[in-house]
Amino acid sequence: MTDPKDASEPRHALRTEADAEPPSVEQQREELAETVEALAAKVDVPARVSAAAHESTEKVQEVAQQGVAKAHEGVAQVKENPQVAGISLAGALAAVVLVALVRRRRARTALRRQTVLDILAGR
Repeated sequence: MTDPKDASEPRHALRTEADAEPPSVEQQREELAETVEALAAKVDVPARVSAAAHESTEKVQEVAQQGVAKAHEGVAQVKENPQVAGISLAGALAAVVLVALVRRRRARTALRRQTVLDILAGR
């Protein structure tokens, strides 16, 4: 059964001071609109993907521009002192030749070992 005290007092009289005034309808509408916009933004995956792609594109373009600027600086340095560029190129060429020779020697050694193993195995 119901308590006589509860029956005698209307429900709004039981509210505390914090709950005394509910938010205005306009405030509730604004909060609801913000919530709906936030949810719509989260659900709109194509727009989010597009935004992420746009950001990535901008970053790549920025890095590319920095690379081009460094390349231009390098070209300017080579024009100022072409001997350094020649020496660097010769060093790089020597490194490539050295790597090729080492690989060739290792391949021949491996082939000789395999041949010896084949002879010993009677193949």
